[in-house]
Amino acid sequence: MFSPSGTVATINARETAPLSASENMFGDGTEKNPGLLIAVPGELRGYEMAHNRSGRLPWKELFEPSIKLARDGFKIGKALAKAIKAEEEKIKNDPVLCGVFCDLNKAIFKENDCIRFPKLAATYEKIANYGISAFYNGALTDDILKVTKAAGGIITREDLMNYTAEWQEYALNFTVGKYIFHAPDAPFGGPVLALILNILKGYSPSNCSVSTTENKILTYHRMIETFRCADEERRKLGDPLDENITKIVKDMTSKSFADNIRSKIKDDIKQERCNEQCYDNCQVDDSGTSHLSIIGEDGSAVAVTSSINDYFGSKVMSNLTGIIFNNQMNDFCKPKKENGQDKNRSCENNNLIKPGKRPLSSMCPTIILHSGQVKMVVGGEGGTNITTSVAQVILNYLFFGYDLQKAVKEPRVQITKNETNVEKDFDKGVTDGLKKKNHSICNNTELTAVQAIVREGDEVCAESDYRKGGYPAGYPEPIL
Repeated sequence: MFSPSGTVATINARETAPLSASENMFGDGTEKNPGLLIAVPGELRGYEMAHNRSGRLPWKELFEPSIKLARDGFKIGKALAKAIKAEEEKIKNDPVLCGVFCDLNKAIFKENDCIRFPKLAATYEKIANYGISAFYNGALTDDILKVTKAAGGIITREDLMNYTAEWQEYALNFTVGKYIFHAPDAPFGGPVLALILNILKGYSPSNCSVSTTENKILTYHRMIETFRCADEERRKLGDPLDENITKIVKDMTSKSFADNIRSKIKDDIKQERCNEQCYDNCQVDDSGTSHLSIIGEDGSAVAVTSSINDYFGSKVMSNLTGIIFNNQMNDFCKPKKENGQDKNRSCENNNLIKPGKRPLSSMCPTIILHSGQVKMVVGGEGGTNITTSVAQVILNYLFFGYDLQKAVKEPRVQITKNETNVEKDFDKGVTDGLKKKNHSICNNTELTAVQAIVREGDEVCAESDYRKGGYPAGYPEPIL
């Protein structure tokens, strides 16, 4: 959050592990107990904190559009249709989910079908009328506990009552060129974004970096190698309220640390990662995330990322309240034994489960200032690819000279354990050049979605990622 006075603050309303959670709580799996994947919800606490400190409208009034939308229904868009199709089997096999996402013949809804959430509308009304206490210790609490327990969950009334969001009168900040970046500290992706941009700024990115195929090959090679190095450091992060990661964050945000990593990147060939063992049982990519980028008329700005983790979270849905519960416990690392040893311990793992701890996240809502004013607000969705996607859009717009629409639409690259993913329309000449540098290339589409808004002089421009079928608020129809 950025205010016209120049102050920046962050709210951490990340879900927490229940008080009875433990490092080895998952055993061999969660198929029979999906409730174990549900972390203590915190988002409502965060919104209440934001409203108490900065809100102008009455709390109740904030819910009116959502209540109307849930009750009256709306046409299913591209993103929701894709999610429903991806989870078709589980939806059809669950009477509660099917009661909302299937028609009378128990066929799943498709794009442009109308869908309604009357029970969720009633839940919104309770929270609007009675505040978030209705959720955490009130009219909705008994059902929350009943439903999660029936699914094998371990959340208690104490967990809900004791949850607190964290207000921080600062954000992680760093400077690249003439821009000042503000992003959330660990357990979020701010330190990773800082490391990526600090490494790449040493290459003096500009429109010349992408002016020819040869230049683009070198630029993307450097970007990919930077992403891989930053990803290794990301895996050392955790919740700073539970783990001593001060030095790790300090290193990741320091110029000298970035300079040292850059000095080891070779322009002629892709190098092998040194910590392949760290890739087991840690953070799977999610698909249940959303982001909003906002610039106010008064010059204020908000970047907010929200998630229930996977499509439909834990797939646990209340038939009474219409609430679908998260599966954020999946974002913790799960210890894996190999030859009697805990394999994760060799990775400086600070993301193992502890009671009350917040799991690691790649969320990276970012506010960028120039000459004391908001220049860009950006963030994304797509699991571990969020930070690298946000970095690419920032580079495209602020440094490569693309207009905002092209900056968001430009095909992106992403990294996996052993390969580099490129979107289907990615420049083939660049792909061929990367292969010559020993990159293993695979094609993957719609890797992530980034939402961005920028100020250009007296005008404000916005772009919602076509990958999710979205368009900026205020536009009558999608701009594709």
